[in-house]
Parts: sequence; structure tokens; C-alpha cells
Amino acid sequence: MRALLLQRFVVQKWSLIFAMALCLLLNFVHFSFVDSPSIGLVIVVISATLVENLYRGDRQVNWEVFVNSLPLSKKAQLQSDFLYCYGLITLLFLFIAPIYFSQPEASTDFLEHFAMYFAYISSAYFLICSQFYIQQLQEKEGMRTIRMLSATLLIILLNFVVHYYLSLVAGNLFTLVLPTIVSILISVLTFHKCLPFIYDKRNLLTIH
Repeated sequence: MRALLLQRFVVQKWSLIFAMALCLLLNFVHFSFVDSPSIGLVIVVISATLVENLYRGDRQVNWEVFVNSLPLSKKAQLQSDFLYCYGLITLLFLFIAPIYFSQPEASTDFLEHFAMYFAYISSAYFLICSQFYIQQLQEKEGMRTIRMLSATLLIILLNFVVHYYLSLVAGNLFTLVLPTIVSILISVLTFHKCLPFIYDKRNLLTIH
């Protein structure tokens, strides 16, 4: 699985380099949007379409044909994809952190600014997990899109309400990070719960 994960990063290297170079460039170029806390929404939007774009690219280059020729289970393939998506989003948040925390709001209202940063992270992690589940449903593309839009609105709304409320009542930074830790645990547990279901459905598709 580690070899497959490494191969993922190698194949997607130009996309990764472009995304990270853009984040680094924004540290030196000041636009009005860059000086706004909403810059975190850029990564949330990327996370909301990451899995779909990943699999669409796979179909274009026949990636699945190559992977299926390797002595790896479907479970290992899905786990490597999951780790790749989480790793990419984590890297983007790390690269954007200097821009985000150098904004004026970080000094005037640090707790709220800090809470919103982790609200973006929680939303992105939940969106990735939701996509993996929705992508495996045997439904029309239109229905999957509706499900994903509904999940996106609900996830973003709940995360921002929870984090904003905590920024008003929390007395320390750990309390603000706690919902993000919980979201990571829920995402990982949900993905592992879905693995047997996803694996069985893919086997049935292969037989048919």
C-alpha cells in the first residue's frame, strides 16, 4: 500500500507542485482576498471535489487497469487513495497557515480566527470521507451530486456554528481544536466501517 501511495504522489506531482507553489506565492503577494479569513474556503472547495476529480483522472489514463494488475487488494487501493486525499489537504492547510495567521484578524480576535481555521479543516476532512462513501453508491451521477451538495452545506454549516460558539465560550486553544480531532476520528472510523461494504460491491461489479 505504501508503494501505491507513493505512486499516487508521483503521478499527481505536477498538480501538487502547482498547489503548493500557489500557496507559497500568496505569502508574498497581497490581495484583498488573501487578507480575509475566507481564504480557507479555497481548500474546502478543493476537498469537496478532490475524490471525484481523482477518479475522473484515473478513468482518463486507465489508472485502474494498471492498479488491478498489481498484487494489491481493493481494500489497500482505497486506503491509499484515502491517505493521499487526507495528506494533500493537510499539506495545503499547512502551507496556507502562515498567510492565514498573519492577517489583521489574527491579532484583533485570535480565538475566533483560530477557531475558523480549524472549522475549515474539520469541514474538509468530513467532505473527503463523505465523497468516498457517495462515490461507491450505485446511483446516477445527478443523484450523487445532489447528495454531495447536501452533505457539503450541512457539514460546513455545523462545523462553523460549533467552532464559532466555542470561540465565544472556550478558555483555551485545546477546546477549539477538540472538534477537529473528533472529526478526524469520525472520518477514519466511518471510512473503515464502509470498507467491507465498498469491497463487496466492487467484487460484485467485477464478477458481473
